Amino acid sequence: MAKRDIFNRRMQHILRLSDEHTPLIKTIQKNSLAATRCQLDMPFDTVTNPSPRDDAYMIVIQIHGKNSRELWLDGRPIKTEPLHAGGVVFHDLRQGPRFYFHDPLDSVNFHLPRKTLDAIADDASAPRISDLKFTPGVGVMDHVVGELTRLLLPAFDNPDQVSQLFADHISLALGTHIAQAYGGMRSVAAPSRGGLATWQERRAKELMSANLQGDVSIADVATECSLSAGHFARAFRRSTGLSPHQWLLQHRIDEAHGLLRDRRLSLAEIACACGFADQSHFTKAYTRLRGITPGAWRRQQQITRKF
Repeated sequence: MAKRDIFNRRMQHILRLSDEHTPLIKTIQKNSLAATRCQLDMPFDTVTNPSPRDDAYMIVIQIHGKNSRELWLDGRPIKTEPLHAGGVVFHDLRQGPRFYFHDPLDSVNFHLPRKTLDAIADDASAPRISDLKFTPGVGVMDHVVGELTRLLLPAFDNPDQVSQLFADHISLALGTHIAQAYGGMRSVAAPSRGGLATWQERRAKELMSANLQGDVSIADVATECSLSAGHFARAFRRSTGLSPHQWLLQHRIDEAHGLLRDRRLSLAEIACACGFADQSHFTKAYTRLRGITPGAWRRQQQITRKF
């Protein structure tokens, strides 16, 4: 069974949902990124099963409306406050949290293992954090978590099509922010202000260009550059002004733009050749970066040639 299916089944079991409700639980699982979208407009009339004990944290952000709930940690009731849209709440999965929801669910739940936090601290040459600091049952407004979630939301419609580079980008950004904002992580090494060496930048771009689908991971590219994943991601942004994921997306659009001049190729064929999931995905990405749909640009060129 795929890891994504395992996360779906786990959430279904925790919420005591029947199989008919599984389409309302969508999970993205790529290496260290595990996020589940819950959209349930049904009322709950029972206490959830306890979350499996795990040396990890569950970070929940409310997407719309509000959610009032009761919470138990290690069997003890915990005072809670309603979670409003944009609010973020943390749960230590070592404490086996259980819930009683008074409102329908509309949230994204991130699973953040301690080993991911340890790897981030090691990469930053910082002491490993002991525990995250938060008040159980009480939400906070965290705009970084909110923005990262906004970027991720469209991907839940097609979780199989999420590229590894994009998943790594979200996971690294989220984990680093959580470690710094709630774990007090501070690097003990002097911050590096330099970017990649010329050969490193060239090799990174070669690898990503050869994998337009984005299935190569940041860790794989970093290894080729003799760097850790976190160091590589930071240095790449300093050198190019873009994250690896953003650079690859722009490169794919540039490649597709060149192919648009060949009238023998359909938009669907160009989308496939340049690593997009389908024509719709290609059109949305192209329009967002160039301000015009690929079909409209192609028609403009045809009119220009006539005159």
